[in-house]
Amino acid sequence: MDKKQLRSLYEEQKPPMGVFLLVDASTSQEYLGVSNNFQATKNSLFFRLSVGALANYPSLQDSYDKHGPSILEFSILEELDYQENVSDYRADLEALLSMMKQTHTHAKEINI
Repeated sequence: MDKKQLRSLYEEQKPPMGVFLLVDASTSQEYLGVSNNFQATKNSLFFRLSVGALANYPSLQDSYDKHGPSILEFSILEELDYQENVSDYRADLEALLSMMKQTHTHAKEINI
């Protein structure tokens, strides 16, 4: 396979998207967020925590600094399916997040 074919395959990939839940086991605090690529969001979140760059969530950053990554649990609550002829899923993701907030009433919203 040449570079052009590999690039084409990469661009056609559709990573899982939807609503995720991050739980801080040391405080039992829950964080709800949306993602158009769960793995990229998780990687970004844990990297930013590891370098102290999540200052807009001080309690989460403090917990991470004290206890490390093992206290955090990242889970997918709901995946959103891709649809033909739809390129912008922001409204759908926000609607899904709103639904999840009803069942996770104590969760804070997190934007990564």
